[in-house]
Amino acid sequence: MKIAVTGAKGVVGQAFISNANPSLEIVELDLPDSDVSNLDYLIKSTSGCDAIVHCAWDGLKDNFTSGSIDSVNTVMIFNVYKAAITNGIPKVIMSSSNHAHNHDLRDSDGKIRPTINPPVPDSPYGAEKVFMEALGRYYAHDHNLQTVCIRIGNINKNDLPNNDKPRRWMSHRDFAQLVTLCIEKQVPDNFQIVYGVSKQETFDWSNPFGYKPLDGGVA
Repeated sequence: MKIAVTGAKGVVGQAFISNANPSLEIVELDLPDSDVSNLDYLIKSTSGCDAIVHCAWDGLKDNFTSGSIDSVNTVMIFNVYKAAITNGIPKVIMSSSNHAHNHDLRDSDGKIRPTINPPVPDSPYGAEKVFMEALGRYYAHDHNLQTVCIRIGNINKNDLPNNDKPRRWMSHRDFAQLVTLCIEKQVPDNFQIVYGVSKQETFDWSNPFGYKPLDGGVA
């Protein structure tokens, strides 16, 4: 299978690429050689791919603490969906975020699930991720595009849980495992949101793809 990965040089992109099955043919897309905000370029670069894994994000001034957004990120979200439709690519895996839903708003058992509706983002950054998910629902419903939005926990360069974020940490190999399963398996109803974490404590990682964390343990 031929898989395009945007943001391939970033921490999230590398977490997948470095742990991906060697049988996968990875097309790495990242600046300065590849500009995902250029739709024509992205369509050309992803031609013949079987899936797109979208990890690209300009987080310098657009993150969950910044209180601002960067329109480039919104454009990249749209471009990935549009390139997939244009090229007849059947599946996209989108890097959403746990910030798409406020951590204080939980189910009665204290857990956070993607079934809590409506999602209440905790920041403008989180709201962008909700937009990512909503646009995915549209393309899944109207264009038959299999879409999985992974609400990623904390994936960091050191691949270790931060002391202040152990409940939402995701290891590199767990992320690669989840993405790979999303690529290989059929997506129920063409659209799914799943939490990407290595410990099922605050965030419920229940999913239809068979993902079970190898790291972090089950609380």
